[in-house]
Amino acid sequence: MPLLAFAYIAFIGLGLPDPLPGTLWPAMHAAYGLPVGALGALLLAVSAGTMAASILAGRAIAAFGTGGVLAGSVALTALAALGAATAPPWPLLVALALLSGLGAGAVDAAMNLFAAARFAPRHLNWMHACWGIGATLSPAIATGLLAAGASWRAGYGVAGAMLAALAAGFLLTRARWGGKQPPEGPRLSAASVLRNRLARLQILAFFTYCGVEAGTGQWLATVLVEARGADPALAGAATTLFWAALAAGRVGLGFVVDRLGPDPMLRLAVLAAVPASAGFALAPAGLDLASAALLAVALAPLYPTLMARTPARLGAAAAMHAVGFQVAAATLGAGLLPALLGLAPLALVPWLLLGLAVLLAVLVLRIAGAP
Repeated sequence: MPLLAFAYIAFIGLGLPDPLPGTLWPAMHAAYGLPVGALGALLLAVSAGTMAASILAGRAIAAFGTGGVLAGSVALTALAALGAATAPPWPLLVALALLSGLGAGAVDAAMNLFAAARFAPRHLNWMHACWGIGATLSPAIATGLLAAGASWRAGYGVAGAMLAALAAGFLLTRARWGGKQPPEGPRLSAASVLRNRLARLQILAFFTYCGVEAGTGQWLATVLVEARGADPALAGAATTLFWAALAAGRVGLGFVVDRLGPDPMLRLAVLAAVPASAGFALAPAGLDLASAALLAVALAPLYPTLMARTPARLGAAAAMHAVGFQVAAATLGAGLLPALLGLAPLALVPWLLLGLAVLLAVLVLRIAGAP
């Protein structure tokens, strides 16, 4: 199988484990006799593992090669899912969530680095759309199994089996994914990469981007219902529309980005994101939903296109560490910033999201204008 096709499949696999804790938690917390809020411990463990592995991904790739990291890290996520399927004691389940995060963070950084160095930006956009397929597929399977009378354990079991097959594929093809050395140039330390001003700007951009994306996606329904009096069903549909528009935007704009150029695409996207975010904050009922969908389309190419440009912008050796730092910053932004938004009065949340969108635009315009 060509590596490009395998990379698309791998990004589907990347999305499989992410939604499972939240999807299965209603059945899981009852089985464990835990309060609903205990889900936070699982999510925190996954986030901690993802951040740690992302930060260390450059060193791991230098030591074991891209193929070794991909095979080993996907195997960790498979082991974590299969372990969860045995319904272990709660402390061990939390430890398995940490293990899942370690595997996910390493494979996310390694796959993004490999794809950014070898494939055109359009493929990065389509690969990240494939992540959305995986993130949609696993909760659909898990929900179907629950509806058929199966235990929540079955959802983890099926995901674990799919990830184990993916890990086997990486193991068999590990020599084709690259060796232990950076593709070109001298080997750089992680500290030297962090001293690079442009690298720091990109890390901050990924942190801010995921705050805007996750913050809008997580708070959209609550703002519509609690602050604007919308029907809960409509609010749920609006959230679905937001994520669907994000995935569709990556597919559609993937056909455009190489013709337009990645940096012009980045500039146009952030300049569209600011008025779209303002529309969500200001527009009357109905138009605010359209603005949220437009915001999703504007956001769609930013993450994959920024990632695709990292090796060319920073150099291949620096990208080994920078991509991992960017994934870690994205993980932190997606978790921390939506949580901080919850501390503000609900009516202010859209305005705070607008402020984050403006900050994101400033960062991306500085990055895309850099030599």
